[in-house]
Amino acid sequence: MGKFFYGKVGRIEKKTNFADYTTNNEKRFTMRKKALLTLAVSLAAASLPAQNVARTDSTETHKMEEVIVTQRRQLIKNDIDKLTYDVQHDKTAQTKTTLEILKKIPLVTVDGQENIKIQGSASFKVYKNGHPDPSLSGQNLKDILKAIPASTIKRIEVITDPGAKYDAEGTTAILNIVMLGSSRLQGVSGNVNAGANTNGSTRVGAYLTTQAGKLTTAVNYNYADQNKKQTENDRDEAYDYVKTGEHTHEYGKNSTGAKIHFGNISASYEIDSLNLLTASTNFFGYKADANTQSTTERWDRNNQLIYKFDSDVTTPGYSYLNLGGRFDYQHKTRLEGETLTLSYMLAATRQHTTFRQTYSNMTNFPADYTGYDQNSRERFTEHTFQIDYVRPFGKHHKLESGTKYILRHNNSTSLMDYQGTTPDMENRFRHNAQVAAAYLSYILTAGKWSARAGLRYEYTHMKATYPDGSNADFHAHLNDWVPSASIQYKISDGQTLKLSYNTSINRPGISYLNPAVISTPTSLSFGNADLGSSRNQKLQMEYMLVTSKLTVQFNPYYSFTNNGIAHIFYEQNRRNVSTYQNVLKSKVFGISSYTEWTPFTGTTFTLNASMRYAHITLPTPYIKNSGCGGGIYFDWEQKIPWKLTLTTSLGGEYGNRVYNPYAIEGHWFYYDFTLTRRFLKDKLTVSLSAESPFIKEKPTTYRTVQGDYTGFERAVMKPRCFGIRLSWNFGKLKASVKKADRSIENDDLVGGVKK
Repeated sequence: MGKFFYGKVGRIEKKTNFADYTTNNEKRFTMRKKALLTLAVSLAAASLPAQNVARTDSTETHKMEEVIVTQRRQLIKNDIDKLTYDVQHDKTAQTKTTLEILKKIPLVTVDGQENIKIQGSASFKVYKNGHPDPSLSGQNLKDILKAIPASTIKRIEVITDPGAKYDAEGTTAILNIVMLGSSRLQGVSGNVNAGANTNGSTRVGAYLTTQAGKLTTAVNYNYADQNKKQTENDRDEAYDYVKTGEHTHEYGKNSTGAKIHFGNISASYEIDSLNLLTASTNFFGYKADANTQSTTERWDRNNQLIYKFDSDVTTPGYSYLNLGGRFDYQHKTRLEGETLTLSYMLAATRQHTTFRQTYSNMTNFPADYTGYDQNSRERFTEHTFQIDYVRPFGKHHKLESGTKYILRHNNSTSLMDYQGTTPDMENRFRHNAQVAAAYLSYILTAGKWSARAGLRYEYTHMKATYPDGSNADFHAHLNDWVPSASIQYKISDGQTLKLSYNTSINRPGISYLNPAVISTPTSLSFGNADLGSSRNQKLQMEYMLVTSKLTVQFNPYYSFTNNGIAHIFYEQNRRNVSTYQNVLKSKVFGISSYTEWTPFTGTTFTLNASMRYAHITLPTPYIKNSGCGGGIYFDWEQKIPWKLTLTTSLGGEYGNRVYNPYAIEGHWFYYDFTLTRRFLKDKLTVSLSAESPFIKEKPTTYRTVQGDYTGFERAVMKPRCFGIRLSWNFGKLKASVKKADRSIENDDLVGGVKK
């Protein structure tokens, strides 16, 4: 029989749901179940030895018996600019939410309270299809990700060293959720889901996709009702004041209920193979009902009572609404990879807060009022215009360039209405900002080496006015040059090593800038209109090994800043005062690691672990705080009889974790179980969950160790909870709205109205 090779195997039609098999040379095979496999191969002359085979244009069909391939698809890809998790080809994604799938992604951790971190830090931004989605921000991010079926997602990208094409202002990490791409199929497809737990919280959601010709649309709506029992906790805090020797004790309980609505409508129209129009609109809104009851005591150094009182706090009129929209036009040329994208985005936020506090059972009460109402309104509007251009040169070179203009308007009105002789206070504040940016990035790919270098320039003009005349108007001009660079070496087909350097800046939002004074009997707080941007720098190395059964990722990093925006606390006239200044210096060394091991079919172990040492200082008065700690998160997913899947999760935080100049966060632990089964030809998914079923109470402690006062704050939650979630897929359409390859990302503000 003549020798042959398969250097140019043609595409084989996939007849079943078998995962593709990728060889070391990236030749792709798919096969029929219990059937013959037909391959078209180039035939070599029978008389030639293998090493002298000559290729010809002729083909011949060879039939082989049933082929069984045991290597699974590699779901993780590590590129020069991002780490990608292939959600679309993860079979477990059909039964999971987006929040659950995040637990399987390197660098990302989800703890027992469903808080999300990247490299051990909660300072990151979430994008959808390469642009910011206002609904994917704020403290309700976990509720939103719970409502998005993982089956609607194509991939999730983790970007820990954003290059020049991303905004200089913002965080040092980005989580980009890319939805499924479109196809030419016609029809309707959708998903409805619902969930409830023993705390009384419920959620419902629906996702619908339709396609007719070149037009594809998608509609998504979700509602969540967070019962107060979900957040109920007992609180106890005690502080000693360094200068006076006095001490305070405050204890009580609090809870927060909320009704949340969010959704979006998106559409794409494919004019032809080179031109694509996309548009979307989204909304996110909620009303909160919070209640806190507490007792406050202050004693002198001789344990003589100074004052004591009870307080009751409610939020009868707290509401938040975000409306947004965007439009993208993408043009591709005949040159593969060359793309021009024009984008516009609008974001508008309206926040109304009514905060009511009343006092009773007062002894030597330190104020001449018995309560107050705080009424504040914040209005944020942002317009963004952006142009992006990508141009490859040959096989090894690519240039990315673009420009961006942002126009922001912030308006804030605050009113303090005191029940007593203290005069009411009103503050009006206007803050506008204009940001103009341009970037250029170069990417080189040569054999096993990849490199990227970029430079971004941003000019900012800020202006603040006070219509009530409470302060003098001011304006500022900022110029920032932001370089970035990275290099990656492919050790083998499954091993990569990358080094990177990047910088970022943070600009203060309206709540940091607003000088309105909020006064209570025990505290005083106000913003700082003189704040400027802060600059952060980061160096990191990343090693990754991917095999058929084992994935390992190891990532040491070092970050530092010399003019960070610090939240300043001090004591004045027996009141705790807080404001903001550009004086923080920090140095952080950390290591994060990820391991996924599949020892045999049906069993998968995942371990996310991190450690970080932080050294943070303030200059005047000099304050130093440092500590070492981290987190460990373990998941075990096991297929068991009767088509059931059992997922066990456990983890927690350890050590002395330091995130600011004053305090250390304590350790805690959690565990939970989830049992899942699919019915009705896999259209219906039922999941039962148990969170910390054998723990009645879980304490967490926050210790203040530096500053004018030291002490602790302890919260005791009731974590035990049982829940059920139902998800039903209908229709046969597999298309989803097309998305432009480039779009807008604004990842800038800290302390602003959450968009």
